[in-house]
Amino acid sequence: MQIRNITFSNCFLSAGSLNFFRDGYWYDDWFKVLVPGFKMIDRISFVAKTTTLNPRIGNMPLDKNFRPQELKPQCIKVYPFSGTILNAVGLSGPGAKVLFETEQWQKLTQPFFISFMAIGSSQAERIDEMKGFVDLLSAYLDKFAVPIGLQINVSCPNAGHNTADLAREAIMFLEQATSLGIPIDLKVNTLVRTEVVREVQDSRLCDVLTISNTIPYGTAGVNWEKLFHQKQSPLQKFGGGGLSGKVILPLVLRKISELRSSGIILPFKGSGGILRASDVEAMKIAGANAVEIGSVLILRPWRAKGIIERAESIF
Repeated sequence: MQIRNITFSNCFLSAGSLNFFRDGYWYDDWFKVLVPGFKMIDRISFVAKTTTLNPRIGNMPLDKNFRPQELKPQCIKVYPFSGTILNAVGLSGPGAKVLFETEQWQKLTQPFFISFMAIGSSQAERIDEMKGFVDLLSAYLDKFAVPIGLQINVSCPNAGHNTADLAREAIMFLEQATSLGIPIDLKVNTLVRTEVVREVQDSRLCDVLTISNTIPYGTAGVNWEKLFHQKQSPLQKFGGGGLSGKVILPLVLRKISELRSSGIILPFKGSGGILRASDVEAMKIAGANAVEIGSVLILRPWRAKGIIERAESIF
C-alpha cells in the first residue's frame, strides 16, 4: 500500500497486536518456533499499541518493559472456539514521552505507524492532548531510521467515552496533525457515521481510514447474551470491554460497503474478524484497499501466513 510515496505492506499488524515496539508478547515467541509460517508477521507493516499523552494505568498492569505483568491479563477474555476476544485493557501505558525516550521506535527498520488517542474528559482537553502529542512527535521526527505515519485513534471503547462522539472531533485532531507532514490514518469503529467520514474525506487531511477498531460491548447487531451465555459482559467490572474477532466481521464489511455506496473514495484498511484468507477477499469486495490483522495472531496463528500472502497478492 502506497501512502504519500511510502511503501507499506498490504497487510498491517493492528495496534496492540505486537505491543508498543513490535516486541510482541510471550506467546508470539513460541508461535514463531512452533507455528509454520508465523514468522511472516515480521515482514508486514506494524502499528504500535495506542499510546496516550500522559501515563495511564488502565486495566492491565505492565512490567518494566511495558509488557503485561499477568500471564493471562484479567481484562482480556479469549474464546478460541467462537473466534472472539473481549478486551478492556483501557490503553494502559507509560505515556508518549517515556516511549519516545526509550528510542526503540527510532530504531525500527521498516516503515510503521505510531498510534495515539486523546482521552481528556472534555473536548478542549482532548484537543490540547492532541497538540501536545504532535509537538512531542515533531521534536523526535528526524530521529527515526525509517519513514513513519500517525494513526489517530478515535474509537477505543475502553477509555470512558462515546466513540461516536469522538469521531465528530476527528477534523480538529487532523488539523493538529497535518503540520507533521507524514501519513495520517484515522481509526474508527463501525459506529462511525457516513457524514463524519465524508467530512474527513472533504478535509483532505487524512490519507487512510482504518475500519474497524473493536466494537463496544452492547453494540446493536450482536447477540451478546448468546455469545457469552450471560446477560452482562464478562468484563463488566472493567466497563464492558470491546469485541474483536469473527463476530464483528459482518459488521465491518457492511460498514465499508455502506461507505463505498455513499460515494466515499478515501482509502480504507479493513480490520476486524479476519481469521482466514477468504476474509481478505471479502474485505476487498466490500471496498477495502488493504487489511489490518490482530485477533488471528491469538485465535488462529496457523492462518496468519495464508492471510498475509492473500493480502499481498490481491490488493
